[in-house]
Amino acid sequence: MVISDYFEIERAYAKLNLYLDVLSKRPDGYHNITGLFQTIDLHDELEISQIDKRGEVRIETNIEIQGTNLIEKAFRTVEKFYNVGFGIKVRLKKNIPMGSGLGGGSSDAAAVLRFLGRKLKISIKDLLILAAEVGSDVPFLIVGGTAIVEGRGEKVTFLNPISDYRVDLFCPTISVSTKFAYQMIHESTYAKKPDFALKLYEAYLKRDHNQIKALSYNVFQEIMTSKYPQIQDALDKAQRCNPIVAMMTGSGSCIFAVQADKGKYRFIEDVFQHL
Repeated sequence: MVISDYFEIERAYAKLNLYLDVLSKRPDGYHNITGLFQTIDLHDELEISQIDKRGEVRIETNIEIQGTNLIEKAFRTVEKFYNVGFGIKVRLKKNIPMGSGLGGGSSDAAAVLRFLGRKLKISIKDLLILAAEVGSDVPFLIVGGTAIVEGRGEKVTFLNPISDYRVDLFCPTISVSTKFAYQMIHESTYAKKPDFALKLYEAYLKRDHNQIKALSYNVFQEIMTSKYPQIQDALDKAQRCNPIVAMMTGSGSCIFAVQADKGKYRFIEDVFQHL
């Protein structure tokens, strides 16, 4: 976070799902998951400033926002529980591809929550509760770094960071709807490897490349690569780079290739180490 005379700059970091499994469908329509989440240093940039008109949310961006506007949803969620006596103006520079599984929209929402948290003196603990109201990936992205994520995304166990890995991204020019992806899975695909997230984390810490490859898993990958040839093509291209592991993040469409010592992006610690 950088403060100027007029606005504050927040970076909204992309996330990878190093591991992702769906355990069950919940009565509320969401799904219980378990996953190992990691932020990387690809990020959107938000210039956020207070404006006098109470309740107003102005957004200027270099790209059309698709789907639910999570920036506005974040502001409205805080409004429900706190006396927000101002509006906000957000200038958003998008660098994270939309519909890619990299969590760009959720990370933008988390950045707005951090801004409002500072202005209204909201604790991190309470921000995490608010974040769960906004979206499933948002609680993790309030802090970022490395974490085991469970429930529908609201149960986050932040871990000592995985460091010294780099990653390349292979993102097809297609956008995958998370809602559609969840509609494609069914009970026979649930809970294939529910205990592997922590084991995978330990393998990363030990730099055990064979175990990293063996334990990495994304429940959506087989479904999405068969549905979208562009995702399979991206996976094939990533695997030709001879990475430690290449796999899809989230519900797609982006493929990432983890490298020991090369790659455009790097694993990063929590966001507060990068303000």
